[in-house]
Amino acid sequence: MTQILSQAEAPPTPSSLTRIVGVDVARGLAVLGMIAVHTAGAEQIGEFAFFALSGRSAILFAVLAGVSLALTTGGTRPPAGPGLAAARRSIAARALALFVLGLVLTQLGSPVMVILAAYAVLFLIALPLLRLSWKWLTAAAAVTAVAGPLLSFAIRSHMTVPDTFGETARFDMLTSVDGVRHLGSVILLEGTYPVLTWVPFLLAGMAIGRWGLRRERAGLVLVGLGSALAVLGLGGSWVALNLFGGKDALVAHLDEMMPGEGAQLLADLLRMGSFGTVGTDPWQWMLTSTPHSGTAFEVVGSGGVAAAVLGLCLLAARVAPRILAPLAALGSMPLTIYAGHIVALALLLRTESFTQSWATLLWFVAVPLVFATLWRRYLGRGPLEWALNKIGAGAARLGSRPAVS
Repeated sequence: MTQILSQAEAPPTPSSLTRIVGVDVARGLAVLGMIAVHTAGAEQIGEFAFFALSGRSAILFAVLAGVSLALTTGGTRPPAGPGLAAARRSIAARALALFVLGLVLTQLGSPVMVILAAYAVLFLIALPLLRLSWKWLTAAAAVTAVAGPLLSFAIRSHMTVPDTFGETARFDMLTSVDGVRHLGSVILLEGTYPVLTWVPFLLAGMAIGRWGLRRERAGLVLVGLGSALAVLGLGGSWVALNLFGGKDALVAHLDEMMPGEGAQLLADLLRMGSFGTVGTDPWQWMLTSTPHSGTAFEVVGSGGVAAAVLGLCLLAARVAPRILAPLAALGSMPLTIYAGHIVALALLLRTESFTQSWATLLWFVAVPLVFATLWRRYLGRGPLEWALNKIGAGAARLGSRPAVS
């Protein structure tokens, strides 16, 4: 989720920097996709839509986070000198704020697996990469898209299977040495959003931002490239599972645990997705591409979907900017909307007022759209985005203050 960093939020940036509406629209879609998954089930929005949105909304956020980092640190021209140092201080300060906010939101007890702590670490990883060109960032994204999942699989193959799946960072993990170790493992390797396999999304977004979204054919290029990557990743997984024996091996493995139920159990598992990582026994789990599986097929395929969606949003924003204005307004304050919907879910659960239904989904979509539209029109930047910007701006100015004699 912020990608939760909107493109006008990170100092130092020129005051004349204008927002790219298509990016806000894409971010708005990611917010709505996230809300749909958190407030409605497959029965309300259909299995296909639920499967398509699960995991991929968060991945779109991660890619857009990289885009935003690039746009706010020079765009197509990587920063250097004092500007680079100031940008790094700003990003680091905001990452710390996001990490703390993520822990606070998790503490509320909503059913949402909060992503902010993982995003904060991703931002810190990006600091030494801000000077890279789009070509180097593209190469890094490609390498980590394959190497990250393989390294994760290799490390986890020698680790004890965790007692809990789908964990995210929590305050109680900071109360002991073992807890801190577990926190590191959750964030980097075993959690719902393991940084080791999410780095390529951020790098791909940074590469897109450095390449340039104001190009005349940027939308078309992203749609074409993203579609090709989606076919390569998701289609490649289908081929590996169905034509090269991967599915048969997994069915046989599951039949050993539940005789005669392997085929149905595998179908259910592939439809539901995973919790950030896949199993390590047998190795054929790495051939799947289900949401939150963390395989190379998912990273390439879902990353491609994110790029294609961004391209479509750039094209749509040129054709119908006024129609998309509410969605763009929502996408301009993703941190506020993200945190707000978590707070709302937590309150509804505590009062036993929450039910998964079309009515709930419509309320959770309509209220943020109206709020964001009105707030942006009359007050500008979202409240949490404003606070994050102040934190980043203050950190950016620290190194530029003259010494006191």
